[in-house]
Amino acid sequence: MSNQTSDNNKRIAKNTLLLYFRMLFMMVVSLYTSRVILNALGVEDFGIYNVVGGVVAMFTVISGSLSAAISRFITYELGKGDQSKLNRIFSASVTIQLLLSLIIVVLIESVGVWFLNTKMTIPMERMTAANWVLQFSIITFVINLISVPYNAAIIAHEKMSAFAYISILESVGKLAIAFLIMWSPIDKLIFYAVLMCLVAIMVRFAYGHYCTKHFAECNYHFHWD
Repeated sequence: MSNQTSDNNKRIAKNTLLLYFRMLFMMVVSLYTSRVILNALGVEDFGIYNVVGGVVAMFTVISGSLSAAISRFITYELGKGDQSKLNRIFSASVTIQLLLSLIIVVLIESVGVWFLNTKMTIPMERMTAANWVLQFSIITFVINLISVPYNAAIIAHEKMSAFAYISILESVGKLAIAFLIMWSPIDKLIFYAVLMCLVAIMVRFAYGHYCTKHFAECNYHFHWD
C-alpha cells in the first residue's frame, strides 16, 4: 500500500469519526436543549416559535442541495488546480445565494407576513411577539443561506474537523441560550429569537474566518457567471 493511499485512508477514518461525534453530540445537546427551552418558554410560546419559524424553515430544504452542488464544482476545480477559476466559482456561488436570499425575503415579507397575521391561529396578545420571531427568523435564514458556499468549501477540502467543531460551537451556543432565556429582561419569546439570530451570526463569522484564512479562493468579489 502506497503512502498516499495510507494517508487517504487515515483522513477518511478521521473525518468519519469526527462526523459521527458531531452527530451524536448535536443529537444529545438538541434533546436536552428542547426540554429546557420548553420549560422556559412554556407550551404556547414554544409552539408559536416552532410554527412561525417553520414558515422560514420550509426554505431550508434547499440548503443541503445547494451545498452539495457548490461543493461538487469546487472539488472539480480543486482537481484541475485552477485557482482563479476556483475563486470565480466561489464568488459566483455567494452572489447566487445573495440573490436567492433577496427573493425569499421578499416572498416571506409579503406572503409570509400576510399568512401569519390573517390565517394562523395565534392569541392576539402574542401576535406582536410572533411577528418579531418571524423577522428574526428571516435574518437567521439569510445568514445561514449565505454561509452555504463556505460550508461547501470546507466539505470540498475535506476539512471535516472544522465543520465538526463549528457545529459543536453552534450547539453549545444554543444550549447557553436555553438557560439565558430564563433570566430574559424582555419578552422571553422575542429574546429567544434574538439570541438564535446572534448565534447564527457568530457561526457565520466562524465559517467565514476559517475559510478566508485557509482557502485562497474564499475571498469574495462580485462575479456573475
